[in-house]
Amino acid sequence: MKKGILRMRLISVSILIIWGAFVAFKPEPKTIGDLMESYEDPGLKIKIRSPFSGTVLVAKKGEIIFEEAYGESDRVNKTPITIDTKFGIGSITKQFTAMLIMQLVEENTIKLQDTIGTYLPYLPKEKANHITIHQLLSHTSGLSHYNSLQDIGVSLNDFGNTKYSPKALAEVIGRTYLVNKPGTTYYYSSFGYDLLGAILEEVSGKTFSELLNASIIKPLGLKNTGFGTNEYNSINLAKGYSYREVYGWDWWTSEHGGKTIEVPFRDQSTAYAAGGMHSTVKDLFIWSEAVKSNTLLSPELTTIMLTPNMKGHCYGWVRNWDDIIEKNTKVRLYGHGGALSGNSAFIALYDDETTIIYLSNRSNLKAEEILHQIHLRANNLTDEYKLKGYPNRSSYKRFKESGGMSALQDYFNTLSEYSGYKVNPSNSTMRGVMKIHLEAGEIEVADSLKTVFFNSYNPDERTLNEFGYDFLNSDTPKYALEFFKENTIKFPNSSNAWDSLGEAYLTYKSYQEALECYKNAVSLGEEVAHRSLKNYKENLKKVQDKLKG
Repeated sequence: MKKGILRMRLISVSILIIWGAFVAFKPEPKTIGDLMESYEDPGLKIKIRSPFSGTVLVAKKGEIIFEEAYGESDRVNKTPITIDTKFGIGSITKQFTAMLIMQLVEENTIKLQDTIGTYLPYLPKEKANHITIHQLLSHTSGLSHYNSLQDIGVSLNDFGNTKYSPKALAEVIGRTYLVNKPGTTYYYSSFGYDLLGAILEEVSGKTFSELLNASIIKPLGLKNTGFGTNEYNSINLAKGYSYREVYGWDWWTSEHGGKTIEVPFRDQSTAYAAGGMHSTVKDLFIWSEAVKSNTLLSPELTTIMLTPNMKGHCYGWVRNWDDIIEKNTKVRLYGHGGALSGNSAFIALYDDETTIIYLSNRSNLKAEEILHQIHLRANNLTDEYKLKGYPNRSSYKRFKESGGMSALQDYFNTLSEYSGYKVNPSNSTMRGVMKIHLEAGEIEVADSLKTVFFNSYNPDERTLNEFGYDFLNSDTPKYALEFFKENTIKFPNSSNAWDSLGEAYLTYKSYQEALECYKNAVSLGEEVAHRSLKNYKENLKKVQDKLKG
């Protein structure tokens, strides 16, 4: 290496070390304002995944104690965000959709136990005759989320760029496969709320936007809330951006240690009643106060709307989000977040009468950290009630030294008690614990974890595929086979699941088994004109050539 280049690298490393030390020794932010400023300009490392750009409102006992705006609504034109800037609110939309449904229940126009075929008779019978309004509201319908679209040959990109009528969208959802028997298990599904939107339009004779205006927006006097068209949103809403951290030489040309890009377009008709609304923090504060004071709905039906079902999910709200409870076991709250097309949002109503609302034009913010830190400062609390006892998972030795499986089980049993519903270790935790036991030769323990994961976690197709490929590329590649097999058992109509199992068999040189899997992938792919059909056929030919050779 030339001396000049070496000298420059040494200087660069030295500057990074000095700057990192400077950031590390900055005093802890004491106020909400200090905290948000630290999130807006985070230096080298940040705790919330992206520099904050957006608006924040905090209230105590119905009185606003903090509201501020940060960043730019349009980075090209350098337009500053103001407290009245409108943002897409993503899945916070579900709260409004749930309220509209409950208002119709109060009018006795619909019933929570009605099956959806009562209002959408054109849907397939397996859905129309068995899924209820309650199940759609509580995410227990068995419907999938967006990741199931590929199984019917629809790419997420094509879906997001297509304009659908409510009926056409419902028909697409009707073609997707159920992931569970309706009413048996919780599974978060935006498709369920899209069907609620279609039902609202069918019953009321109004569009979702018209009904929203008549039943919620006008009665509350909201000035900056609604369900806008594509054209309206492009002009009037903050543009959405995504951020990713960068390292090494890329850091020198980065902003805040990362790269920020504008997100691609998504048609409003696909976000619809599950995530297509916009609002401001001030309007959402008015909304939250109306929910608490039964302004739009009777106390009896408000209680039903806010009653936790499986996994703490109410209708459009979540009771005691475990990621928040884990950070402060003393708090209790109702809340819901939203993330859509470069936007992140959250509304949290704490039992101690603290309200925290933020809207941002950055994707993938770490909501639990933002809410926790704001709540501490809004109430002059110290960070002393974090749940303790989580075992170290960096290696098998350290895991055992910190209590092992017993400690892990105790930790999540305690968290479940605080949250009010069963909380399991995350998918990544389960995968990591399996790996360290496999590496230590503790096959029986890894197998028992795998069985628990299959039976209790209700993993979707994407998760099983991710686990499979992760193990396929690890030091224990043969362990991947069970995950790929489970995927084809649970999702037998998925051409992608069969293709992945075929790839695993091909890796193990089990060519005959790979052949059968690829045949299934091609056959299923042809039924739905799958966008990856060409690849499936190429993989099939590859195995056929192997068997011939």
